[in-house]
Amino acid sequence: MLDLRRLRYFVTVADELHFGRAAQRLHIAQPPLTRHISSLEAELGIRLFERSTRAVTLTPEGAQFLEHARHVLDAAGSAESSARQLAGGTAGRLAIGYTSSIPMSRVFSEIVRAFGRQSPEVELGFREVASAGQYREIEAGVLDIAFGWAASEPAPRGIAQISVAREPLVAAVPSGSRHATRDALAFAELAHEAFIVYPPGQGSALNAALYQLCADAGLTPRLGPTATQVTTLVALVAAERGVAIVPASVTALQMAGVQYVPLQGAHALEQTLIWRAQNASRCALRFAEFARAATQRPDSA
Repeated sequence: MLDLRRLRYFVTVADELHFGRAAQRLHIAQPPLTRHISSLEAELGIRLFERSTRAVTLTPEGAQFLEHARHVLDAAGSAESSARQLAGGTAGRLAIGYTSSIPMSRVFSEIVRAFGRQSPEVELGFREVASAGQYREIEAGVLDIAFGWAASEPAPRGIAQISVAREPLVAAVPSGSRHATRDALAFAELAHEAFIVYPPGQGSALNAALYQLCADAGLTPRLGPTATQVTTLVALVAAERGVAIVPASVTALQMAGVQYVPLQGAHALEQTLIWRAQNASRCALRFAEFARAATQRPDSA
């Protein structure tokens, strides 16, 4: 296999057409440079230079080989640069998961936008994944990073997690409901309403929050229809099929027939970012550290 150092020596001599000047550029003595060029010629089985006391010129074979040598050195330089970027987490790919309601959050869009601007060489891919499936896909390596809502139980072993925002919970109620004109509601006032929820295995954090609110109020929830998407959930509220408890960011989803009413008390959900605690890519670790720093600034949400 060709020695990249000798290729670099050859290209430098070809540029200068003078062994003395080439040696100065390469910061080596001329005799070792001459020996390296002779060794390269012996390895290739061709003569690269015509040498005389007056001039050094490329042979026809040397001129053709020069083009290939430049390409090889350029490719090696690009590979080295890419490797350094990968090692620093400034290049590569990230598979990012999110639950259906997360994109409505200002924090999600701000983190992704700012990271994309800072690291344009990192290719970002996005995939909607229900909260219950995010842990599995992170562990399996399908996802590198995932935005979701904190579950009541701790994250599984092997999953790293940080909080990036805390969102109040609000009630989505039909516009014709007696609750729609209220400035705020005590959760117990919804005791006789049907709650539209996510099916088992989806929206687990929001469902868990609802059940905890019911338990705290001493209520047994009356369940209405289920929805796998937050847009469908809100549409069912507009269709007067029940009420829903959602993060405040969902109020960005304005739909005729729906009114959002704050809940009295400190009822909130933690928006989280998760990744593999072991064997995470440099890009994933860099994204997590970026998100941590961004959300700890005084002006962050």
